Amino acid sequence: MEPIIAGVTASLLTLFDLDRTFYVPSKAQRKAVLYAWWWGFVLANGVFAIAFYQIIGGIDALKEINPWLKAIIIGVGYLAIIRLKFTTFNYQGKDVPFGLEAFYEALKGYVFRRINHIAKHARFTETLELATGKSLKDLITQAKLNIEQDQLLSTEEKRSRKAWLLKVVDDTTTEEADKRAAVADYILSGQRSSDIV
Repeated sequence: MEPIIAGVTASLLTLFDLDRTFYVPSKAQRKAVLYAWWWGFVLANGVFAIAFYQIIGGIDALKEINPWLKAIIIGVGYLAIIRLKFTTFNYQGKDVPFGLEAFYEALKGYVFRRINHIAKHARFTETLELATGKSLKDLITQAKLNIEQDQLLSTEEKRSRKAWLLKVVDDTTTEEADKRAAVADYILSGQRSSDIV
């Protein structure tokens, strides 16, 4: 049972990392491919954490710890150890990490690029639909309500986002279609366009 707990711990932390990194609209095309990459990466980290538990679970230093706590520590520890680099060497003028980190980061980058490609396409489509379906005034009103109703934003963050919206409205160098797209993107993903400042 303990190896499964270690695997679930690593899987959950991987899932949280993916969720924090990517906003994927619910109407994404190629959803099966997206889920394969997403859940495949989550599952792979869980399986590797189980294998890691099998390798180090019997170490004397861990025998006195509660088995469930030990499993959670190993699940978290797997993700910490996999990101370690043993050394860095210079190759053609660049610092190249040597260790598990290099392999893990290469695998993570490979998976994240594929997820990002599908997510970007879906975000573009969703943003375009919202931007062309509403007037700038309606989008600004919706964005203001989103800011006010967002329980996770601090007072300073709310002030900063409202100031950004005001700059969008007052910007005379940006076309209205681009303003609508920027505000629609903010409504959907919380991302503020740096083109409009």
